[in-house]
Amino acid sequence: MWLRITLLAALAFIPQGCARKDPAVDSLIGSEPQRLSFGPPPQVLQTFVEKMKLCWFGTGETLAGYRYEAGERYPGEDAQSPEGYPNVKLFEPGDGPPLFEIQFHKYNDNTLIVTRNYAMSTELSTKVKRDIQLWALQGRDCTS
Repeated sequence: MWLRITLLAALAFIPQGCARKDPAVDSLIGSEPQRLSFGPPPQVLQTFVEKMKLCWFGTGETLAGYRYEAGERYPGEDAQSPEGYPNVKLFEPGDGPPLFEIQFHKYNDNTLIVTRNYAMSTELSTKVKRDIQLWALQGRDCTS
């Protein structure tokens, strides 16, 4: 009987030992993975920037008065992602360090969207993260 239990336990752990780890995901330790979005990072970034302008930065919207910068982290510039990636950083009005970052990492033929909250309030970052999760599905309006 103990032999059966030992054999079953060993068989249960074999698939985990053979599982292939993806370096794109492993390198994002400490970040907050959000969602997989279909399409390459530049295409997904463009869609997000269009939605951000409409849904976050318009008069009376969530981030009215804030600003953003879309850019690129080049290979080797970020130790946690040696391949580089496009990103968007959110800033308070005026000068200062970024409050929040949205990263668009290549994942096979698609994009892994990752966020980093540096100093945004919990209430605001919760709304931003919720919108990002909805927008990853590539809906047409601000709520999808």
